[in-house]
Amino acid sequence: MEGGKAQKVYEVYEDFQPTLKWASDANSHVLAIDVPGFQKEEVYVQVDSAAGKLMVRGEQGAGNTKDSNSEKIKRFKLDLDVPEHSNSEKITGRFNQYSSLVLTIPKNKGKRDIDVVLDKINNNRRVIVIAAAAFTIGFYVSRRLRSIGE
Repeated sequence: MEGGKAQKVYEVYEDFQPTLKWASDANSHVLAIDVPGFQKEEVYVQVDSAAGKLMVRGEQGAGNTKDSNSEKIKRFKLDLDVPEHSNSEKITGRFNQYSSLVLTIPKNKGKRDIDVVLDKINNNRRVIVIAAAAFTIGFYVSRRLRSIGE
């Protein structure tokens, strides 16, 4: 306080978009988020397993400026889809020496039976449509021939 009056402090926000790098191997998906200058206490990760969403937020720098009338706050917000066939309940994270948050998203070991069936249907959709049409035509022709013979 100067002269008995409180000084008004203004917050100035600087939004930025971190660089994302995805990689994958046989066991997991790896997401590296480049957040230079951020500490782990300034980054928040939230997983919504039911919706398959990954939310990453960061806010840094309140009170770090020399200007006595403003506080510059650097922040980011990411809303990402968790890759298919991933175990979102076992996501782990760490900061590396390059100021990147590295999230490891394990892959499910095996597909569920329903996923295997759905993949086969999607891959063979044309054959299934042709088979269904042939069955329908065959059924119609056999009914017509039967009605003619009676």
